[in-house]
Amino acid sequence: MFGRLKAWARWELERRIELTVGLRLIILDRFVKAFVLLAGGVVLMVVTATGGIEHITQQLQTELNLDPGRHLWLRLAEALLQRFTSLSRVAELAVGVAAILYGMLEVVEGTALIMRRRWAEYLVLLATAAFIPLEVDELIRHPTVFKGLAFVINAIIVAYLVRRKRLFLDWPAELEHGTAPPATEH
Repeated sequence: MFGRLKAWARWELERRIELTVGLRLIILDRFVKAFVLLAGGVVLMVVTATGGIEHITQQLQTELNLDPGRHLWLRLAEALLQRFTSLSRVAELAVGVAAILYGMLEVVEGTALIMRRRWAEYLVLLATAAFIPLEVDELIRHPTVFKGLAFVINAIIVAYLVRRKRLFLDWPAELEHGTAPPATEH
């Protein structure tokens, strides 16, 4: 049984994929998120290291004239600023490092999909599905439109990859007969 599983893994992970519209949208999603995470992480680390986050927060609140009756985007900016100013310096640096690392994972996922690597679909599936329980918990505790939208997008990505791309479902005919799979596929 272990030999068949090993042969399937080799066959599956060496396959090249066809870039469908769905995969192209996933690639776009990965690179947009990577840009936001990397830029945000770098900015947060620089601002934290220089000790200027409190000053920047106060300046933005003054310049944007943030109050609860204002536009949605201004209220979101204010909530974000309040969350980061309540963190310790170590926690701010940790959030910055985590954002950069997660952004780098998004770059790897998007790049591997562009290179048509089958293993990239599995990486995207696992990285996306791993956070769905956290998204559900956060959506239940503090529901927002953005959290709901993020959850729906990630659930669609997981469903698409499992169903449409048949991840974990395809087995080569050679394994059914006990022979070795071919080294390459279309």
